[in-house]
Amino acid sequence: MSRYTVVSFNNAHPDRVGASLRRDEFDSDEEALTHAKQLVDQALEQLGAVSSAHELMTQYARRGSEVPIIYGEPRIAFHAYQCAREKANAMFASPT
Repeated sequence: MSRYTVVSFNNAHPDRVGASLRRDEFDSDEEALTHAKQLVDQALEQLGAVSSAHELMTQYARRGSEVPIIYGEPRIAFHAYQCAREKANAMFASPT
């Protein structure tokens, strides 16, 4: 029996049946975490051209097609919006 299930929610249609989609089951926390991060990355890429990390996060909060949650024990520290914020900031970071 798998220890972790990744469930993803669609912000574009939160009230629609099927807004939460069961994604996959994993035996290890590393596999579940990697999968959840990949879902966030793909959702950010699908949002199209934006001019700032703030704009990207606004679009993700409104229309993000993948907002994953990891269920299982022991609990994994993962927050989709924090992951998306870190990715957005990295995408728009000024080169030093």
